[in-house]
Amino acid sequence: MRAIVLAATVLLSACASASAQEQSACATVAGPWKAPRMVASASDAARAAQARFATGEPVRLLLLPDGEVTYLTLPKGEGEAASFGGMASFTVEQAGTYRVGLSEPVWVDVVEDGKPAETLRFGPGPACSGIRKAVSFELKPGVHVLEISGGKTPEAGVLVERLP
Repeated sequence: MRAIVLAATVLLSACASASAQEQSACATVAGPWKAPRMVASASDAARAAQARFATGEPVRLLLLPDGEVTYLTLPKGEGEAASFGGMASFTVEQAGTYRVGLSEPVWVDVVEDGKPAETLRFGPGPACSGIRKAVSFELKPGVHVLEISGGKTPEAGVLVERLP
């Protein structure tokens, strides 16, 4: 039993040390949205067409209370008490895998042809990137709507980029 407790203590100490080293190593790295353009997110489909950003352009979306947003699809995080969300649109020029990088731990969906695009993978962003969550989707050319819900703060950094 003592061996298990000792092993757990050593493991936790190593993780804490690695986390502290990683944070100090990243302290001078600027996130992709150090000075991004602010975009007011939309509360419905008609306004989502006007809340536009380009792929490869980091933006800071100003979110609305989730209860004020009429989503095109039913996001997984919809309905959480005191949460924020919104919609914005972007255009995909070339079919491929696109990663949505987010500065906050929010729920995200990409609407393609009126329904949610299938998620290929998700997880943390690259080390020291400022991307807290990254979700990848296989997308076709055309206009897509980004739906964000379940945010704990009234804004979120967003960067949609095509992966090689």
